[in-house]
Amino acid sequence: MSSMFNGRRNSNRQVLRPMLRAKDAMGRYIGFLSRPLRSLSALISSTCNVPLPGAYRGDTLLKDISATVQQVDVRTEQSIILPQQFKLIQYRNKKEAPATVSHYISFYNCIWLILNDVIIGSAVGAFLYENSDVLGQLVANRVQLYSVQSIQETLLWLDNWPVGLKLNTQLSRFFCSLFMGITNIWGGLLLFLYPYFPHVVAFVGISGRFGVTMILSLFSDFLSFSTAHLYVCYIFATVVVSQCLSMSGSLWRLFRGKRRNVLRNRTDSWDYDIDQLLLGTILFTLLTFLFPTVLVYYSLFVLTRLAVIFIHAGLETCLSFMNHFPLFAMMLRLKDPSRLPGGIYFVCSQTGQLELKNQPIPFSHIFFQYIRVWSKVSAHYDPRRLLRCIFTASFITPIQRYKIRYAMISSTSLEREERIES
Repeated sequence: MSSMFNGRRNSNRQVLRPMLRAKDAMGRYIGFLSRPLRSLSALISSTCNVPLPGAYRGDTLLKDISATVQQVDVRTEQSIILPQQFKLIQYRNKKEAPATVSHYISFYNCIWLILNDVIIGSAVGAFLYENSDVLGQLVANRVQLYSVQSIQETLLWLDNWPVGLKLNTQLSRFFCSLFMGITNIWGGLLLFLYPYFPHVVAFVGISGRFGVTMILSLFSDFLSFSTAHLYVCYIFATVVVSQCLSMSGSLWRLFRGKRRNVLRNRTDSWDYDIDQLLLGTILFTLLTFLFPTVLVYYSLFVLTRLAVIFIHAGLETCLSFMNHFPLFAMMLRLKDPSRLPGGIYFVCSQTGQLELKNQPIPFSHIFFQYIRVWSKVSAHYDPRRLLRCIFTASFITPIQRYKIRYAMISSTSLEREERIES
């Protein structure tokens, strides 16, 4: 009997020995490739995080203005972290079992997401590449229609006293000429680039080999490029309205006998001369009759800005969904809930004894990252906040991309990985 048991154990060892050797070989192979891959990824990541000087703020990075660069930075981060997580999984420690399980789920979840992203992106990219001529012509027509012709027709409509609004003729003509000039310049540039649109669509289709997230990122950047003239017009209109509101506040303090003390950051009482009050009355009259004209053109470009931002918000949500969806954890939860324990509970059996049961982790804990992302997105695009920005002539900006990302590995895990290497 003992000899039969020993024979089975030896046969099991013979079966498991090649698997263990293959696992060790795979670990050595990944460890051999991890160092040059980490160096290359660090170089790409440093390029994506280059601060932009000039018109941008000092804390604005290259990846903050381009969805494609942001997506490259995400893939670079994953290429750095995946070998580290593989080492943490390979060298298991019973004392750190929860952390090991967490890295195990995170590692295979990332692998699944990348594979699904590449598969879907290859299919979509093949469709775009095969129909690049038709799609390029279609995109060119739609860009010409919605970003150039529609804006020009709306500007001409506003300049002709729309729906009975009697705007200031000279100021309306100035705004119409200015915004028409900006639109015509950008429309001429787009007209020059229209023959290359099929090649752009073909390039986007080829980039589908890197995943459908790369296609969405390129589309987001293309949308920003094709509507750049609308953003310039929006900035100009917002600055003009902001100055008008600031002047209104100054005139309001003037008529109340107040003035703003900049040094002490407060409003003090002040006695104005009759000439100052007369000048304030003249300025108030001019502002009252000119402000409706300014407000009409400001409303036009606020609406276009909101439309573009909502499209960007949808694309950023899709990118976050594709990059961080807990697919592997959800499959484990549905297939084998015991592998995702969230606690224990006791059940009284028919014999009167207490049985220990495993309580699986709830789905709300699996999707907690998406709950955080949704809370950030909903807070940023809250209608009350948007209305406050519109009425105060503040710039409406899309949500910053780093706010809807989360770190794939913690600092304690990095320290553990360094201990393993040492």
